[in-house]
Amino acid sequence: MLVVSAREFRENQKSYLDQVINGVELLITRGKKQAFKILPVTNDDTLMSKEEFFAKLDKAKEEIKEGKTIAMEPDETLEDLLNRIN
Repeated sequence: MLVVSAREFRENQKSYLDQVINGVELLITRGKKQAFKILPVTNDDTLMSKEEFFAKLDKAKEEIKEGKTIAMEPDETLEDLLNRIN
């Protein structure tokens, strides 16, 4: 893991971001008590607003109330459940 100060990061931002793209973990320190980890966004990452997140939770709660759920059978493995619902 590469650890640099916020000042050093600002001065050489392109170089550090290129290293992150190539798999280097980067930690940026700011003062004595703050640190930030920089990592690339991947296709598996999702970005949504707080409002969207809570709307999805509300929808899921309603579906549960309406009985739109799938339960695991006794002694069923997670793999078996996933195969059954796909």
